[in-house]
Formats: sequence, C-alpha cells, structure tokens
Amino acid sequence: MKIFFLFAYILLSILSFQAILTKYPNNSVRSDQVMRDTVHILELNRKAEELRYKKSDSIRILALKALELSSEIDYEKGIFYSTYNLASHELYQGNTAKSLEYNLKAIKNPNLKLYPSIAIKIYNDIAQAHFIKAEHPKAYENFLMAKYLAEDTQNKTEIIRINSNLGTMFLLIGDYEESMAYYDKAREFIDEDTPNHIHGLILSNLGYLNMKKKALDIALDYLNQGSILAQKTDYSTIKAFNYLTLGEVYRLSEQYDNALEFYKKASTEYLENGDKKGTADLYFGLAMVHMELKEFTLAKEYAHKSLNLYSSFNLKTGLEKCSRLLYQIAKSENDINTSLVYLERAEAYSDSISKEQNRTNIAMLKAKLAFEEERKKLDQKNLTTINQQRNYISWSMCILVIAVSIIIIIYRSNKKRKQLNAVLADKTRNLLENERILNETNETKDKLFSIVGHDLRGPIISLKGLLEVSLKDINGESQFKRFGPKLHKDLEHIHFTLDNLLNWGQTQMQGASVNPVKIIVKKELEEIIGLFEENIKNKNINLLSSLDKSLCVMADLNHFRIIFRNLISNAIKFTHENGTIHIKGEITDNHTIIKVIDNGVGMSKVNINKIWDNKEHLSTFGTQSEKGTGLGLMLCKEMVEKNNGNIQLESEIDVGTSFFISLSKCP
Repeated sequence: MKIFFLFAYILLSILSFQAILTKYPNNSVRSDQVMRDTVHILELNRKAEELRYKKSDSIRILALKALELSSEIDYEKGIFYSTYNLASHELYQGNTAKSLEYNLKAIKNPNLKLYPSIAIKIYNDIAQAHFIKAEHPKAYENFLMAKYLAEDTQNKTEIIRINSNLGTMFLLIGDYEESMAYYDKAREFIDEDTPNHIHGLILSNLGYLNMKKKALDIALDYLNQGSILAQKTDYSTIKAFNYLTLGEVYRLSEQYDNALEFYKKASTEYLENGDKKGTADLYFGLAMVHMELKEFTLAKEYAHKSLNLYSSFNLKTGLEKCSRLLYQIAKSENDINTSLVYLERAEAYSDSISKEQNRTNIAMLKAKLAFEEERKKLDQKNLTTINQQRNYISWSMCILVIAVSIIIIIYRSNKKRKQLNAVLADKTRNLLENERILNETNETKDKLFSIVGHDLRGPIISLKGLLEVSLKDINGESQFKRFGPKLHKDLEHIHFTLDNLLNWGQTQMQGASVNPVKIIVKKELEEIIGLFEENIKNKNINLLSSLDKSLCVMADLNHFRIIFRNLISNAIKFTHENGTIHIKGEITDNHTIIKVIDNGVGMSKVNINKIWDNKEHLSTFGTQSEKGTGLGLMLCKEMVEKNNGNIQLESEIDVGTSFFISLSKCP
C-alpha cells in the first residue's frame, strides 16, 4: 500500500512539473532550466526558514524573492512555502493578525494537502499566533492538526517539534503535568540525527518547566545541557531563551550576579533577533533583580519598558505581573496613590486572566473532544478510501497477473526461437570461420613447403652434380675438394632447416610433449654457441656473454636448445662482419629473462608483425646471403609459450635487434 501511495505522489509530482512546462509554448523554457528554478526557489525558502530563529528581518526578503519566482512559473509548492515564510516573519515581528491572514488563506486551498510537510509548518504557526493572542483552544486545535499530519506522514522532526510546542503551551498556561507528558513524547523520538537546535530547545523548556515547579537544581541541569547544544547552532532566539531562563533560575536562587550575567547575554541575542516577547520577559527579569537589590529607580525603568512591550501585543499575563511589580516598587517608595493604581490594574488583569483561564479550560476540553471526533471521521473516510483503493488494486493485480502470464509465454516462445536461431547462426559462423582458417592454413603450408623445397633443392642438386663429376671425371677428386666446403655449408643449412621443419611439424600436430627440467643457462648456451664457432669466426663477430653461472630456468631441454639455436643463428646471420652479439640474463620475481642482442641490420615494424603472424612467413637472406625460411622464429615463439614463457622483440633498421625470452626460474 505504501508503494501505491509513493507511486501516486511521484505521478502527482510529474503532472505538476508538466503543468509548469505547458506554460511555455514551443518549449521556450527547457525542462532543465525549470528544474534549476524550482531547486533555487526551495533553497531560498529553506534559508528563510532557518533565519526564523536568527534574523527575522531577512526572512521577508528571501520569502518575497521566492514568491516572485514561484509565481512566474506557477510553482505551487514554492508559493505555499513562500507564503508560510512571510507569515513566520510577521509572527516574529508581533504582527499576529497579518501572520494569520497569510496562513488562513493557505489552508483554504485544497491543494495544500499535496504538500503535508508545508501544511504541518502552517498549522504550527497558526497555533502559535492564536496562543500569543491568548486564544488557547484555537491554538490547541491547530497544534493537534499539525501533530496529526506529522504522525500520519511519519515526519520525525516535526513530531518532536509539535509535541515540544504543545508542552510549551501547557507549561505557559500552568498545566505542568500535561506539559511534561508532551515533552516526554517529544523526547521519545530524539536520536543522534535530531538537530541540535530542536533538542536544545526542548531541554531549555524542561528547565523552564522545573523552574516554574520550583525544582531549581533540576531546572539548572536541563538548562546547562540545553546551553551546550544551543552553542552549537546559529539560532539566536533559542540561545536568548536559554540565557533568559538561566537568569531567572539564578534570580530565584538569589544569585543576583549570575542572574545579571545571563540577562546580559540574553540581551545581546534579543538585540540581534528582535524578539519582542523575549525582550519584554528580559526587562521584567532585570526589573525583579533590581527590585530585590533595592535599586528602585532601575527596577521601575525596566518594569515600564517591559509593560510597554507587553501592551504592544496585549499579553495580559505580562501586564498583570508588571503592574504587580510596579505596585510593589511604588509601595517601597511610599508612593501610596501610585501603588494603589497599579494594584487595581494588577487585580483587574488577574480577574480577567482567571476568568479566561476557566473559559479556556472548558474550551480546550471541547476542542480536544471535537478534534478527536473529527479525527475519527477523517480516519473512517481514509479507511473507506483505502478499502476502495485496495479493491481497485486487487482487480488491477488480477488483470496484471493474467497479462504478465500471457506475455511470459510469448516471451519464452520468442526467446527459445531466438536461442535456436542464435545457435544455428553461431554454428554457421563457426563452419565458415573454420573453412576460412583451413584454406589459409593450406595456403600457408603450400607457401612454406614451396620455400623449403626451393631452399633444399638447390644444395641437393649441387651435391648430385658434384658427386657425378667426382665419379666420372678423372679430376673429380680435386673438384670435390674444391667445392667441398661450400657443399658442407649447404648441407649444414639443409640439416638445420630439416631439424626446424621436423620440430615445427611436431608442434603443429600437437605431438611435442613438454618435460620441464632444471637448465643451467650459461652451460647450455656455451654449447650452442660452440656449434656456430666457425660462422662467428668467418664474420669476425664479437660475441659477448655476461651470463651468471647460477642462472637457471625450468623448461624442456630440447625446446630450450631449439629456441636459442635459432635465435643465435639469426643473430649471426643478420649481423655484419666485425659486428657484436651480446647475450645477457636477469632474474625477476618469478621468471628468468634471457636477452639476445645484436647490432645487425634490424627490421621494420611491418616485418616484426609478420614474424609473429602464423598466416605470414617472412623469408630473408643474411648479410652474406645466408638462406632462411622464416620458420625458426615462429617455432621459437610456439616453444617458449609451451613452456609457460614469453618472447618479445625490439628492433630498428640499421641499429639492431633484441630478443627477450622469459622462462620460469628454478625453485
């Protein structure tokens, strides 16, 4: 059910926002601009509301600006919020009639119920205005309405505030038991998230209540706790009330120096916030202190100031106590006539207050009963509405379930069909891809064997011709000795090529097993270098080895020999006469890296990419026309990877080439 109401609220918000947009034809104002305007309006109103306890004069400026902007775009929530802040300004200026005029107009608008958080604030201010006018039943009735809305919307902050205000109302009319009940209710909802100014105000009010009950030590404890929280805020009105009540407690305790100290602090705050009621209470407190100190001139001066302020908003309880104080001052000064005048006024106010109190008690009881009756009717109406909505929801859910069931059946059928189509499409793609790869592989193999066949055919034909000459010609032996070295070189090339071809064939057939063993790198590489000693000597190459004797790797020994025989052979082949080849090694965390570096002809980036591409075979001649098939490096890569290693290549034309082979280090 809560989800339903949340959905309804969101829908109303969307419709409200769309209503704002329709004011602007042809989308002349974009939705994002309107959204920024509404956010700005709410921020202005929130700032104005914060200032109610600080600088009430600033409330009006901010509220009028927010009202102007809200009216321009017909932003209803902004209009309600701005009107409430204007009413608050008038209330704190003592203009209760004007404050009521603003707020009573707002509650007549049926759309206010769409914004319960603002409605709570408005009913709370209406109640405060009626209380200042001593219209206690109306104040009580509006406080109860605010409390009902706060509880209905589970607005914890407002529940605390309204219960606190009800406690204060009963405190000020002398019903301490009822007052304490509301304060206790407010404190039930206080937690670490409760704003300091609200918690501090409740503690200060409890201090005031216990002061009225003459429990001064308890009052002082509450007030000191409230003072700590009040100091953490910028709310001048709350700090002023706390200081004033502390002054009252110290006055009643006859600690007049402390009383005057806190009255002075309160005076500073009241000068800032302009609270007339608080200032009148302050002047009365100062008058009482100076009366107790027999400083009658000052006492009379402050009493008259207090009397004038109470008269400005006709607070009879204030007028009664000021008149009674002035009677006591005149009596102490032996001014009998003046004292009698003030005594008569005090008694007249007292009688009026007593009569009003009796009427108030009866009226408050009636108001409470009437509100409870109205609340029952409202609850019953809401229950009827909720039951209707539940019926609508039940039928809607049935229809929805049927519709969803049909959709699910259709969806599953379509999904199954799509899955089968997807599987078929994947298989078709795989077949086409496999066909393409097979064709490319066949082309590659044809090209490779063409290269290998060409490279092998020449030396074999030479060998055949030389053998025929040697066998048939008289000078055959001398011819054989003459061409023998070249023939030996060609046969070495044939042997090397066939060896690579055999090993490559094994890897392609996935028949090459891997048997990792501990390999002492320096020892094995020295044996491999020895195989090329004649080639190195013929080209006068300076081959440097800076391998440590302890350098060790885990790899298949046969694979290791094939890898480095090819790499060293290539380095010799592509290094110029008098060039340099350097073999180095280093150990990282888990691997041993062996580097074969030459300063030979180097290669371009295009050729580097071709080397590692199984679809390409790069066949080039060395610096002395040494033959090659391009098979060796491809074989190196496959064997390094079979041994869980990695091979990398860096090269630059006319600078040289560096190979980096990373293999697992020995444990």
